[in-house]
Amino acid sequence: MNLTKGAAIRLTIIFIFLGIGGAYSWQLMLNPASLEQAEAQAKLLEEIYVYGNYLEALLWFLFAIGFAINAGKTSGRTRINRLITSLIFLLFGGSDIVEVQTGAWWSPWWLFVWKASCVLSMVILFMVYLRDRPLANKP
Repeated sequence: MNLTKGAAIRLTIIFIFLGIGGAYSWQLMLNPASLEQAEAQAKLLEEIYVYGNYLEALLWFLFAIGFAINAGKTSGRTRINRLITSLIFLLFGGSDIVEVQTGAWWSPWWLFVWKASCVLSMVILFMVYLRDRPLANKP
């Protein structure tokens, strides 16, 4: 099997990280004090996860507010699309708050469907925007 130079470098890096992770895990098993330290680190990571999701929800809510304010400055189809976008961002932010409560974005199944529906809606709205936007450089 012939590996390219880039593939060999990436595989080497992966093996180095796996070795470091394995050595660290072995040290944790041998040293109970390290296990307590690892538990403290896990607790810290959980707090970061929780606060990070709340901050992410706040970001989506701010996007929703921005689109709602901007919708007030437009009319017709553009206004409707921006109001729908605002609603989608509100729903997506709400899903992040629920994610904090459940601990995962994929479980329960309905949360995954909720998030996937929001993302699909965002993609569709972006495609509508690209289709309807005024082109400055039309020939």
